[in-house]
Amino acid sequence: MSINREILNVSFNDEQILIENIAAELIMDGFNASNTIVLTVSTDYSSIIGQTLRHLLSADGEICDGFGVDVPYPDEIWDETYVSELNSILDMYQNKIGDKRILMVEAGVIRGGNYIFLDGYLTERGLTDIYSVAMFENTGSVYKSDYVGEYYNNDTDDLTFWWERYNNHWK
Repeated sequence: MSINREILNVSFNDEQILIENIAAELIMDGFNASNTIVLTVSTDYSSIIGQTLRHLLSADGEICDGFGVDVPYPDEIWDETYVSELNSILDMYQNKIGDKRILMVEAGVIRGGNYIFLDGYLTERGLTDIYSVAMFENTGSVYKSDYVGEYYNNDTDDLTFWWERYNNHWK
């Protein structure tokens, strides 16, 4: 990765436009509150898109069910603590999941490792109707999302959202 990457600033308006475009595509493909549950991945970065999609996928007066999971930062791994928290959350929401599609949602898929882990984890639990959304996806990601708002190149661009502040985990 290049040290001299350009800042790819994502403004409030950029974020809203991409979310609305993704929602329109999901609705055209039949996603709605009656058949979908939103799994917001990395709640500290993806809560805005997760919450907004839950509302935009509302149908017949019902908001789309959803929940969020925290995932390891780049300098961390899926250790026993993260997996234990994930087990607890999935157990808690199992009744709401039922036979609904799981829509994993993330603001930025950079490497794709969290989606690979979660996709495998959910499949091992017998949940196989899984789809993924990336508001931004690095062209070099090892995971390829089903719905992408915009692609970028992490080697040349440093994805930075309007609300983002410096984080020690991103050294």
